Amino acid sequence: MKSCHQLSQAALDYRFNPRVPLKLYLKTCVSLLEEAQQSFQLGNVERSYIMYLRYLDLCMKKLPAHPQLFEEEANVDRGLAKKEYMQLLKLEVPAILKISEDLRIHLDRTFAQHTTTLAANVPKPRALKKDKVERTELPSNFDEARFKQSLSTLQRHDESAAPLRQRESHIVYPELPQLNQPFYASF
Repeated sequence: MKSCHQLSQAALDYRFNPRVPLKLYLKTCVSLLEEAQQSFQLGNVERSYIMYLRYLDLCMKKLPAHPQLFEEEANVDRGLAKKEYMQLLKLEVPAILKISEDLRIHLDRTFAQHTTTLAANVPKPRALKKDKVERTELPSNFDEARFKQSLSTLQRHDESAAPLRQRESHIVYPELPQLNQPFYASF
């Protein structure tokens, strides 16, 4: 499941070419609406939301800058395409804005429920109980005196190696050369 922000990003992931005729883009708008409605009927609300947002982006952001909208209406086809586009803006876009807002609210609720469900299903770490410590039985051949002697030998060895580690940790590295000018000044 994706968030509305991720779905919005997916909706804007398409290419717009102003050299493609306006009439073809208007047919694309119809196809986007059909895809959105079909996806909704099939229960794919996320896909439906993406298609509605793509339709809105195309109609409201991309097509207003299309060069054929600013040409003289000498060509009958172009004049009809321009009128058809203006009708889309007046009649369909407000309805699609309302539908997409309702879908966004629905998707936000579903996403919140989904994340809550996922968070509830995460296993919680087990807390260690202080009062209940399990005792481990040592083997019968365990010699505690020998074990303590091994520990003291290990500690003495560790103490004798400490001055060597101190000398190693105090190694002085040569200073790196400094530039007189900032690096980016050469660009």
